[in-house]
Amino acid sequence: MKPNLNIRLAELMYGHGDKYMQSLSGIFEPDKFLDAPAIQIGELKCGCWVVADGNNRVGLILRKNADATLADIPRDLLAIYRYGDWDDDTMHWWNPEPKAFGEVMLARKRKSNTLDAKGKNVIHGMIERTARNQFNAAVLVGGKPYVASASKGEAAARLLEGRIKKAEHKKNIALMLQPLTPMESHRCR
Repeated sequence: MKPNLNIRLAELMYGHGDKYMQSLSGIFEPDKFLDAPAIQIGELKCGCWVVADGNNRVGLILRKNADATLADIPRDLLAIYRYGDWDDDTMHWWNPEPKAFGEVMLARKRKSNTLDAKGKNVIHGMIERTARNQFNAAVLVGGKPYVASASKGEAAARLLEGRIKKAEHKKNIALMLQPLTPMESHRCR
């Protein structure tokens, strides 16, 4: 089925992984680049729509108008592919756990300081989903590695935080864990 032109761009799935990247700056001006390729959106097996090509331009539109819809993209700049029009295996490999533009753009806006809003020291580390119910979290504190594993991401983070507090005798810390892999399976909206 064709997507409704009133669908918000922030609800489209972001292609190419879960870390939002924006290499274009300025505003979306399709009149200046008449030879630009179409923004390609495609239907996933579950019925959600993913931007297969054109993430940067969609990002430009969303930065100016968070409530923008598909109707804000000129019709001649939009290519729509229904499920089955493309190779599903390749798309799954390219974008295994798609997330909505709104989610990935919000994650980019979060600032990471050395102190959080409550005055806690922030320790940066990483967390990764290694299997369906297996998460590993790790940080380096003063050159010393700390690792924790659990069946849920939040549990691995809490366990890691407890180990650091106990070993370093610090109670005033907050962890900022960067996901190395998608933390959860794709959730349809």
